Amino acid sequence: MTIHKAHIYQEFDAPAQKIWEDMNDHENFGKMMGQKITRIVDSTDAGNVNGVGSVRAFKMPTLVEETIVKSEKGKRIEYKITKGTPLNHHYGTILFADLGDGRSSVDYTIEMGSKIPFVAAIIKVALQNGIGGGLKNHAKRLKK
Repeated sequence: MTIHKAHIYQEFDAPAQKIWEDMNDHENFGKMMGQKITRIVDSTDAGNVNGVGSVRAFKMPTLVEETIVKSEKGKRIEYKITKGTPLNHHYGTILFADLGDGRSSVDYTIEMGSKIPFVAAIIKVALQNGIGGGLKNHAKRLKK
């Protein structure tokens, strides 16, 4: 099984903490991506119901579930798909960095692999375009 990597980088006219908060909230992240995403399991972290152990779900075309496996406020979110995909491996890492002068960046990498030929390669392109477009649109909204 070949592992493919989707990579998205986007800068924002807002601090990293703000962008982390926008993307940490599952429902809000869904709106940014043009998807309806619902938190179906709360994290046991009382300070962050969307943190480690939380599960978010969305349709694409089947019901997909992603579980948050690491969350560092203002710095990092990591997740893996735990249900509903033809991928045998799907792991996302989102890194947030302050760039100074109230600006920040998101460096988003998704590893994926499938035993079915070409599936991961096709999904890679779709994710780069979909997530990349969602982040670009969010950056434009923050400029206004």
